[in-house]
Amino acid sequence: MDVYAVLRGRRSVSELDGRTPSQPVIQRLLQAAVWAPNHHRTEPWRFAVIAGPARQAMGEAVARSLETSLDASSPAVAGEIKSCRARLLRAPVVIVVGQVVSADPVLALEDYAACCCATQNLLLAAHAEGLAAKWRTGEMAEYDAAKTFVGLRPADTST
Repeated sequence: MDVYAVLRGRRSVSELDGRTPSQPVIQRLLQAAVWAPNHHRTEPWRFAVIAGPARQAMGEAVARSLETSLDASSPAVAGEIKSCRARLLRAPVVIVVGQVVSADPVLALEDYAACCCATQNLLLAAHAEGLAAKWRTGEMAEYDAAKTFVGLRPADTST
């Protein structure tokens, strides 16, 4: 598959078929990701591959954190807690791309761009491997419990 076909053909796919990519395929995706441009070679990205029971464990950790920190009787909060428990189970493998955030605001912005490029590389490589993928952020990417689960600090970001 040539690069233009990959660029034109890659789309976010919400309905995944449940096939779990092999370890060598996941390693190729991560290798493609780290070839992203990175101005100061800070390599700010961090990757967490969440598969199997770890998906449910992460959802539970985030849901428990919300239950203790928010008003779980609120319908909106109760819905988010329920969603946290189920969200990661939609895909057989979740690859979290995190960014170690620099105190220098210019470097932090450049590093954010590098992490976005790494994510795009990963998605293009997944498409080239014949895998369905979706770039998703949202509330869960900002929850401290989710960041802690994947080894990030609360000040770090995830995409």
